[in-house]
Amino acid sequence: MQDRQTEPLRAAPAFRLDLTYDRPLVFDSQAGQRGFFRIVEGIVSGQRLNGRIVDDGGDWIVFRPDGLVETDSRMMIEAEDGAIVYLRSRGVLRAGADKLALYRAGEGLDAGTAYYRTAPYFDTPVGAHDWLTKTLFVGTGSFAGDRATLDIHEIL
Repeated sequence: MQDRQTEPLRAAPAFRLDLTYDRPLVFDSQAGQRGFFRIVEGIVSGQRLNGRIVDDGGDWIVFRPDGLVETDSRMMIEAEDGAIVYLRSRGVLRAGADKLALYRAGEGLDAGTAYYRTAPYFDTPVGAHDWLTKTLFVGTGSFAGDRATLDIHEIL
């Protein structure tokens, strides 16, 4: 087999999600501490997509005993043109036990102090937004109290 150089990954900003959450529902489970963070307000803004969150979507989160946080997010976006866009995203957050304890106490976690990556998947009607169904995306973000900011990047 011939050695070939692969093209380095490149990304471009697609849009930003600014989310506000209700008080989380959290309980202990066999997998760790599990929680649901319901979105009460969400704004979508960017070069490729603008709109708002229109359902009671949210983040299903597991604080694992090993210190890793698993995220599973689902929400519906209403784009500026009225089209509905389904978003589901799975991710991981690594911040260390000390930073996670501060986060649980209400302090923020930002992209500079924690590793957070998420992989959004989209479903859309045929038309102006179906480009979302034909591309891979990666998100990064920061969290503070009842708010999160996620920057979604299109992998080129």
